[in-house]
Amino acid sequence: MTNSTPDGSTYSDEPSDYILVQGNADLKDGWVVPRVWTSQKTKTAQAGDLIMSVRAPVGAMGKTAYDIVIGRGVAAIKGNEFIYQTLVKYDADRYWKKLAAGSTFESVNSNEVKGAIINVPQDIEEQKKIGEYFLNLDHLITLHQRKIDKI
Repeated sequence: MTNSTPDGSTYSDEPSDYILVQGNADLKDGWVVPRVWTSQKTKTAQAGDLIMSVRAPVGAMGKTAYDIVIGRGVAAIKGNEFIYQTLVKYDADRYWKKLAAGSTFESVNSNEVKGAIINVPQDIEEQKKIGEYFLNLDHLITLHQRKIDKI
């Protein structure tokens, strides 16, 4: 079995290398934020993929605007804004934490992620509208939080 995480000796702070996403530390405000790079390309995700932390804290979500290399601490998920918002809600509802309960090191495996049941409208346009609605709501909340921070 090959290791999905690049060897530590390949890590760098050189933006000319591949962006490495290892876990929650690489996610900020729902987005991948480049922090560490690697010269070794192992398991990858493409720009537009959803990124979920599968190790403590399990369930934290982000999106990537970059093609990236992913480590063991995250999973890449193909999906749209509807799927993203649903998974954010799962995290808020502590869905993943319930699955990870009892283990020494909080984590979920790929079978648990793949086995999550998500009720998805069959109509793609309906999915887009619902996803956009919650995205707009997120933006509104962020604007109000910024106003509070200035006060």
